[in-house]
This record gives sequence, C-alpha cells and structure tokens, in this order.
Amino acid sequence: MMTDRNRRDQRDALTGTATLPAMHRFLEAALDLSEPQGPRVALLAIGIDGLGSLTARHGPEIGDAALLAIADRLRGGLRAHDLVGRLPEGFCICIPEALTTQARSTAERLQRMLETAPLATPQGPIALRCSLGLALGHGPGSSAQALMDRARAALAAAQEAGGSRIILDQ
Repeated sequence: MMTDRNRRDQRDALTGTATLPAMHRFLEAALDLSEPQGPRVALLAIGIDGLGSLTARHGPEIGDAALLAIADRLRGGLRAHDLVGRLPEGFCICIPEALTTQARSTAERLQRMLETAPLATPQGPIALRCSLGLALGHGPGSSAQALMDRARAALAAAQEAGGSRIILDQ
C-alpha cells in the first residue's frame, strides 16, 4: 500500500516531477525491459544555464516559478511513457525505446521549446538558455547509476563549453 510519505518521496515537492530515487527505479526498470539489440533507453540531463544568477537577481520565488514552468513545458513536450525527473542542477528525462536519432531530435526539440519562448514572470519575460547531456543504454544488467552519471557528465561538458548546447555521451 502506498502511503503519503512514499508518494512524497517519489515526487519533487515544487515541480511534481520524479525525485532522483524514483527516476533511478524507473531507469532500472526501463533498462531491464530493453532488448540488447533493440531500441535504447535515452537519458537527458537538462541544466538551465544561469539559473543561480536568475534566482540571485530576482529572488527565490522567480527561480521557483521558472522551475515549475520548465517542468510543465517538459512534460507537455514528451510522450506519455517518458518520465521527467528533478536533478540538483535541473531536470532529467528518461526516454525508453529510443533510437539514437530519435533521442537526439527530442533533445533538440526540447531545447528549442525551452529557449524560444521566454518565461512570463511578474517582473517581465525572462529568456532561458539550457544545456543538455544525452546518454544511451540498453539491456538487462545495465546500470541506471552509470547512465545517470554519463548524462550528467555530458551536461557538465555542455555547460563548460559555453552552454546552450547538446552533448551526446558516446
């Protein structure tokens, strides 16, 4: 039986996205169900470039509003069986049953969606820039932690390279 505490442990209190432990469980299941020779499990790590300075300039309520709006945009731009989760540095998205080209085009589409329309805030519109790290895995026995680490490392590389870009972990 699911208790209220268990539900809270699965959903980020601010954005309603999956928590990191819930995302790990979902990734493990997706990897275990994937075929070694079939489509892969893609994991996107998304960082909002300059989110810390946005919060410092406009206050934590604007930062929280931005995170909530971004989570809503991400959920609206995905298939029903994809999962959006929260990372300390932004968000992650698990895309089961994806070919490499599909995962890359999804990353490009989500980046355009986040960057082209400014966020409406009480202090006026705020433009977003985001960086994405993309990693792919498949087959039973693959590690959700290793896939998460690779996607986050690719995200860090994208941000270190100047931001507003997508890096695919090979």
